Amino acid sequence: MKPLCRTGLFVSLLIGGLGCIAATSCKPQAIPPQATQPAASEPSFPGEVATPDKPPIRGRFRVAELPFDIVVFETVFWEPRDTSSLRKLIHTTDLVRKRTVMEIGTGSGLVALCCLQAQAKRVVATDVNPNALENARYNAEMLELLDRLETRRVPLEDSSAFAVLQLGERFDLIISNPPWEDQHPQSIDEYALYDHGLLLLESLLSQLADRLNPNGRALLAYGNVTAIRKAIELGPKYDLQVQVLDDRDINELPENFLPGMLLEFRCSASSP
Repeated sequence: MKPLCRTGLFVSLLIGGLGCIAATSCKPQAIPPQATQPAASEPSFPGEVATPDKPPIRGRFRVAELPFDIVVFETVFWEPRDTSSLRKLIHTTDLVRKRTVMEIGTGSGLVALCCLQAQAKRVVATDVNPNALENARYNAEMLELLDRLETRRVPLEDSSAFAVLQLGERFDLIISNPPWEDQHPQSIDEYALYDHGLLLLESLLSQLADRLNPNGRALLAYGNVTAIRKAIELGPKYDLQVQVLDDRDINELPENFLPGMLLEFRCSASSP
């Protein structure tokens, strides 16, 4: 059972008030896993879920922005309400058109696919969960978008935001629906839920200026008040301008809420 989804904050009043939904996990109807499952690889750390070479499908779900059902594999995070504001922005504006995009924590590939369908030039999607990367490629192939999608697995020994990038590699847009709960992951799927000490968030913001192209920006989706406040607090520390793209008052929201808020981060004029 997943905890409440984590939604994004775009810190500029760009998106009108999205009604706050009680913090309950999404429970869509899932297709039962295959009776015969492929051999699993050995776990690489205590508590890790063994990962099948070809993960079984646990469900197929429909979202408004895509013309086919999204397939979700076992152990892959799924809570589309986390990123509804972000997907709307991608769908209704030129946010990603002809731009290079990095998604940190792609999960099923839902947001990456929305970017590709909206004519992003290229998307690099990362995740610590190998099932998630296979899942994103599977869905991209169904939509005939695989040629512009590159997936990269984040190593468990260094799960920081930009661990899999090359020196000097930059993007026009960096997006993420990061985990927000301050706990240690005990299994591979829990990396989508837990960010102990919010270290992933800090690694993302602390290195952002080195990973964005000129006039680039990052959009984070959060559905947790503590994580949002922490992200806003960290912005100036790393010389970043922060805007919340939501007209809801964070002081009037429950600790966990849906749909998520969007936060936008840009480099300050003094940043390189």
